[in-house]
Amino acid sequence: QDILKRMVTELYEACFKPNGFKKTGGSFLRTDGVARQKLKFSSSRWNSANSPVQFSICIWLEFTDITYDVGSPFAGSPLSTYIAHLGALAPDAPPFFELTAANYESIKSQLLVLLPRAFLEWPKHYELVRSRLRKGERQFV
Repeated sequence: QDILKRMVTELYEACFKPNGFKKTGGSFLRTDGVARQKLKFSSSRWNSANSPVQFSICIWLEFTDITYDVGSPFAGSPLSTYIAHLGALAPDAPPFFELTAANYESIKSQLLVLLPRAFLEWPKHYELVRSRLRKGERQFV
């Protein structure tokens, strides 16, 4: 898992931070005035020391004007919705990555292309996600 942590740190400095994302725990978050965009690297629970580190990148959106209902313990907080994996924003992204020491630079280079492309695509999904949230739909896979 250390190899994935190293890559995430390097991607933060090279890609996330320059694009306005803040690191919060294992996630990256930015607000553009309309929505909060959240992205998280999620490693497979089946990873082992003798195999590649398998991980996916999940994305979420939150709209500050769509909040949890009054009866909810999260009342007033923005309603968060899971959209999908990175491929929803960057169609050539695989559903998961397999990271090894041998392909480290290749995977990192691939992500340095895919992530900025995904950041530009995110706002194009706002209206669809907003309308589905208002209908009570929360998961879009």
